[in-house]
Amino acid sequence: MLNNQRKGNAAMDNILKNTVECTCEEFVAEVAGKRRKPYLDALKSTFKTIVLGKSTLVKEMSSFLRENEGRLERKRVQELMSGWLNAYDFAALLNPYLLARSAADVTDEATLAVDFSDISKEFGGDGMEGMEMGYDGSRHCTAMGHDFISVSLVGAAYREAFPVYAKLGMGRHCHADLIYGAIRAVMEGTGGLGWLVFDRGMDDARFLRTMKRDGRKAVVRVKDEGRDVFGDGRTVGEALADVPFAKAHLKTYRGDRLAEVRCRVGHVQYCADPHCKDAVAEDIGVLVVESRFGGRSLYLYVVCPDEVLADRRAMFAWAVRAAQAYCDRWQIETSFLTVKQEFALEKARVRTFRRLENIFALCMLAYVFMIGHIKGSRRFRRIVKALSDNAADVAMRTHSLLAGIRTLASKARIRFISGRPRTRGRLLPGQLTLDLRTADGSAYRL
Repeated sequence: MLNNQRKGNAAMDNILKNTVECTCEEFVAEVAGKRRKPYLDALKSTFKTIVLGKSTLVKEMSSFLRENEGRLERKRVQELMSGWLNAYDFAALLNPYLLARSAADVTDEATLAVDFSDISKEFGGDGMEGMEMGYDGSRHCTAMGHDFISVSLVGAAYREAFPVYAKLGMGRHCHADLIYGAIRAVMEGTGGLGWLVFDRGMDDARFLRTMKRDGRKAVVRVKDEGRDVFGDGRTVGEALADVPFAKAHLKTYRGDRLAEVRCRVGHVQYCADPHCKDAVAEDIGVLVVESRFGGRSLYLYVVCPDEVLADRRAMFAWAVRAAQAYCDRWQIETSFLTVKQEFALEKARVRTFRRLENIFALCMLAYVFMIGHIKGSRRFRRIVKALSDNAADVAMRTHSLLAGIRTLASKARIRFISGRPRTRGRLLPGQLTLDLRTADGSAYRL
């Protein structure tokens, strides 16, 4: 009798897994809103497998749904999981949720990093819909794959980049559609606020002209340093050498960073038809900035109103803000690494683009869940307690926290020390107090 009772309540033996799954369901309900029950059940099941399973292989994702390990059962559940990924459009939920969640946090001084990454298949990929050959930035080789874009809130207030928009493109030749679509969606969703920051590759004249025409505050790292933007035949670095540096303090979540900044007004020529000899070229006024720290210089184009270019004090203020914005953008690179490594985005093996698009959306939502939702949930104290009862240290960084959760969630039972904590009374004069910190240095009080 006792054995049967314990078997029937096996899920309760791992209070951590139970708590995380409930938190996942709470998050999914917030993302999806009012939907039909079959849709919600499928979304909850697939999402939980991404968070707890660290796999995007349908075979491994379906293991969470199996009642036994029989061959027919494995096949049935795999087909069920694959059918969900094909029948439902989970990807349609992603950007409306991200934009709605972050809209209030995007102020006029917020930094929005815009960058591309990819889902690459170093080996194979021929049988997957829409995949094309292209450069794989993480492996530094040519591989089959799809590119995707992300726009994220970054800066000293964020330990990790917080996605505002993300979209997977089909193939490798979709950058133009992705970037203009992303900017349009984000600017509409945030009321046109924030500083847009781009890496090398977006410094062409057409793009700078578009940003200027639309009145965006944009920072673009210079790729072609040999371009004559000052009309004196010199490179960007050579021409800026005539301008003295000024000290600037750039903020990171780890503290201030001392940099040297200098700037000068430049012009990038745009021609709608460069092959026509009679075509008229248009001068695009930009602020050219050099930001140097650690003995290394970065060159930036800053798209700004023309009145800024006529005011030396305003120019320097914008130059420092641009240097700060580009300093902030490194966080988006680490977010790509987290999504790929912690949620195994590139391990997905599905033949149709719709299934891959759904997996991409689930991985991005899982990342947002871990960096944002779970730490603010009412159940997080219980999760931390379960981790602290079973491990020497509890780390708050995403990869460490996720590793601890997954390790304990895979166990049939874990230790959970019950009992009501002592009521915290008023401190007496001279009473000793202790401030506790997690392994990564984050303060946390139980």
